[in-house]
Amino acid sequence: MPNERQPQSGSRGGSQPRSASQGRSGSQPRSGSQGRSGSQGRSGSQGRSGSQPRSGSQAWQSTRPRSRTHPVRPRIRFGGTGRGTGRTLRVPLGDSSRRMHVAFIAVAIALSLCAGRLLQLQGFDSATYSAIAAKQLTQTLPLLPARGEITDRNGVVLASTEAAVAITADPTLTTPNADKIADIMSKYVTIDRPAVLAALTRPKTQFAYVQKKVPALVYSKIAADLAAADIPGIYRLSDPIRTYPNGSVGASVVGFVGADGKGLGGFEWSMNKELAGVEGTETYEAAPNGGKIPLGDSKTTPVQNGLNYSLTLDSELQWVAEKALAARVRATGAHHGMAIVLNIKTGEVLAMANAPTYDSADPAAADADNRGNRAVSAPYEPGSVEKVLTAAAVMDSGATVGGQPITPDTQVTIPPLLKSGPLSIKDAFKHQELHYLLRGVIADSSNIGAALFARQMPKAELRSYLSKFGLGRPTGVELPGEAAGILPDPDMPDYTRDQIAFGQGLAVTAIQEASAIAGIVNGGLYHAPTVIKSATDGDGNPVALPARPSRQIVSTDTSAKVRDLMQAVTDSHNGRQNLQIDGWNSGGKTGTAQLANAKCKCYKGYVTSYIAVAPMDDPQLLTYVVVSDAKRGGSSGTAIAAPVVKSIMQYALPRYSIPQTTTKHKVKPIEWGPMSQRRYR
Repeated sequence: MPNERQPQSGSRGGSQPRSASQGRSGSQPRSGSQGRSGSQGRSGSQGRSGSQPRSGSQAWQSTRPRSRTHPVRPRIRFGGTGRGTGRTLRVPLGDSSRRMHVAFIAVAIALSLCAGRLLQLQGFDSATYSAIAAKQLTQTLPLLPARGEITDRNGVVLASTEAAVAITADPTLTTPNADKIADIMSKYVTIDRPAVLAALTRPKTQFAYVQKKVPALVYSKIAADLAAADIPGIYRLSDPIRTYPNGSVGASVVGFVGADGKGLGGFEWSMNKELAGVEGTETYEAAPNGGKIPLGDSKTTPVQNGLNYSLTLDSELQWVAEKALAARVRATGAHHGMAIVLNIKTGEVLAMANAPTYDSADPAAADADNRGNRAVSAPYEPGSVEKVLTAAAVMDSGATVGGQPITPDTQVTIPPLLKSGPLSIKDAFKHQELHYLLRGVIADSSNIGAALFARQMPKAELRSYLSKFGLGRPTGVELPGEAAGILPDPDMPDYTRDQIAFGQGLAVTAIQEASAIAGIVNGGLYHAPTVIKSATDGDGNPVALPARPSRQIVSTDTSAKVRDLMQAVTDSHNGRQNLQIDGWNSGGKTGTAQLANAKCKCYKGYVTSYIAVAPMDDPQLLTYVVVSDAKRGGSSGTAIAAPVVKSIMQYALPRYSIPQTTTKHKVKPIEWGPMSQRRYR
């Protein structure tokens, strides 16, 4: 009989296969001889009964009834195909009810998590997530204020802001047309073509700066050409330009701004906060593409434009002062020079010149040392101009000589040399014993005479007067970098007191010295220097300025006596030849001091100066010029600085309608006793 295997799921290979006609009966059990042995097969006529167990010593006896809820285990047959060689592995199937339970539990857990998250979002944290969603849909844009304008006292614009933009691009849109865009831009502005092309084609970004500080009118022409060529992707941002119509005129006072529009020098720096104003904001609901939702919520915080300032400077007078000073610095080969013109009655700075200087519109073209304002930031030893302050302090203090208060007519004997500590003081001109009045000490600028008078008052009191005059501390002028200068302590050595008397051993700034003398000759009333005349807000409304209280620094009587001394300077032989101002009765004082050199820690060169006030019967204007380290043309204030002062005063006095002097004054004596041989300085 052929070895024929029937497709019975429950059969195992045995020695006797079933015949084709023998089916499996549900009512017949296996015979006792048909066990699980590999050598014994099932008979062809015997089926498997679900109700009867198997028999035999090797039979596998099923104890669990088969039912419809327990599926038949599949049989997996291993081995060969011959009779008695194959084995079938029964693999139990999972319980379907258990699988359903597990599935239901998993679904229940997932639904619980979703419900918990929903409860968190809609219940506990609803406000938080609503705020987050609102924030994501809200755009806030800054609204830039207009920087305040700076004008001179007559309304001439010194600094203003011109509307301009920064051209930006979306490179994802501009890359295909980069060359065309560059061609259009080059028609209206000077561009760096490689840099522009790089910005227009920058990969992996939707924003790039193309060109900054483009005037608004110029951009409108560029935009029109781009629109006509149907080229997308070019945009603009506000990027205003700070302009300085007068260039270098007043630059050291006005200052300049950086690329970000913030002040970096001069008034632009010191008053940057007030000039800049306060940014506003616009907040609105935006669509996902960034566009403003027309009916969405919006809120605007208005900008506060910067304050507009009118300075005390007179741009015309400033120009005259700058030209005269610069010419003198060039002619003498000096390192630098400073010039100040003050309104004596108010403390207003009418002109403040520096040479060398710079152009506010192009500060980078100048050396860094020349981008400041030396008139407020560079202390120096003032030399003989300081004798005016020494005389004022001595006379106002009530110091006496021979029991009598010191006045311009007080007599003093001047030796050729004066012992002072380890050194000796001498005058700039050689002489034998001289007999001067205090008036002559100032007129002929005797160092020895100044020291002798200073010795008539305590050192601490002299120092107190100099502090009262504004030395040793900033004046408070509204400009950056103001230096305090150097004023020795009250317990200074005696020789230091002697040096201070004639302008060595201390350091001042030009604005300190000018303001001190202006206060002394102004009836003793000191006005702190200022460069601000007035201010208005963005709407043109006046803005109150900080109070600048005046103070009495000497008596009116002392003030008159000091004017007497300064008059004697211009009445002297030297004064008549070199210092007088045609048409106005003026007074003044020259100065020459040794120049301290930080490199060699010694004195090298000279600081020369001249200060003038006019008219002497009622002083209105003061001009002070300082020239440092002149290489040629002389070494005295008369030779170097006085010509600049005269040039400035000759222009300023008629400009401010100050009447000329029509009456002659009496020239007063400067010496006493027998005539002595003198040299005028």
